[in-house]
Amino acid sequence: MSKRNSKENSKKESKKHSKRFCFVFIFVVVLIILGVITAIFIKNNNEPRIIEIELGTSIDKIEEIIKEETKMDLVNDISELDLSSVGTYQTLVTKKNKNKTINIKIVDTTAPELVVQDLEIYNDEEIPEMEKFIVSVSDLSADVKTNIITTKEEKEYNEYTIEATDQYGNKTAKTVKLTIKEDVTGPVFSGLSNLSVKKGANIDYKKGVSAVDEKEGSVEFTYDNSNVDLTKSGIYYVTYSAVDSKGNKTQSKRKITVDHSEEDVKALVSQIASTLSSDPEDLRDYCRTKIKYSLNSGGDDPLWYGLTNKQGNCYVHAMCFQALLNEKGIENQLIWVTNKTHYWNLVKINGVWRHMDSTPDRNHRKISIMTDKQRLSTLSGRKWDTSLWPAAE
Repeated sequence: MSKRNSKENSKKESKKHSKRFCFVFIFVVVLIILGVITAIFIKNNNEPRIIEIELGTSIDKIEEIIKEETKMDLVNDISELDLSSVGTYQTLVTKKNKNKTINIKIVDTTAPELVVQDLEIYNDEEIPEMEKFIVSVSDLSADVKTNIITTKEEKEYNEYTIEATDQYGNKTAKTVKLTIKEDVTGPVFSGLSNLSVKKGANIDYKKGVSAVDEKEGSVEFTYDNSNVDLTKSGIYYVTYSAVDSKGNKTQSKRKITVDHSEEDVKALVSQIASTLSSDPEDLRDYCRTKIKYSLNSGGDDPLWYGLTNKQGNCYVHAMCFQALLNEKGIENQLIWVTNKTHYWNLVKINGVWRHMDSTPDRNHRKISIMTDKQRLSTLSGRKWDTSLWPAAE
């Protein structure tokens, strides 16, 4: 055999060995891979499945999750497990009478709940501790640490970030604002309601009164009652003053009414009547021009109200007119329509009764001294009970 043929045969044999080796190698690799896959499969089927559950999930919800993920039923009552803390707990599930162990892994990935509040201080006060900004902080793991970071400092305010971190690294951050203000507001008075007293009464001007400063709380105060004359009826004002430590001053006034007596009323009527003649029209015109019309009926003493406040409704005008007529000795009577929506006076003039109206309204000024017929023409259909008063014919 020639050398050339011998070399070719040798090459062919070498190729055959190489192919055989590759085939064997590949076969071995495949067997190894199949072995690994089989081992993993066996391991996965033998090792318990892990199902992660968030801390704080209810037992009913946990059961629902397990059934959904395993497609199997629970064997054990998991309510008997203490799932209130992070950890791994085992239980059994079953399907077609075949039991399998699973691991319930309780994890905490929920950040703490943090509620904060902004604060205000005066510029001469210390910066509050962090705890003052925190309204509440809570976490299911119970162990929560807080810290505060200054994020901005200005003249009028500071900003801080408060962080709450639980033992598993879950973190909540909230920003708070600290307003820094200057004390420029004086104390505020309370209890300065209007006061009504009898003549000659003694008044405790401090009773029920207080002055409270926003920063300092209750402060002392003074009052000036030098203009009040408790021996004389009238309306007076007392001035109250309070000053805080910064010199901020507040003044407030309180109305004091010294009630009148019957003697005061008589004296006032007499004084007014002394400036007028005895002519009923002169007396009526004083009431009509000096006392303005208003809807106020004068309360318990319409006569005093009308003569001192110079206003009132038709009843006030009629009462004032009657008082002046009485003071002058002129016979008269108070009269009103049946529904008491208007009052005026019956006056005996030259021995006969006549209607006179002191209300400043154009309808009541049409006729100065009226008979019954004339009075009816000015009342817009209203009438009075003729059996109660003498006729003005």
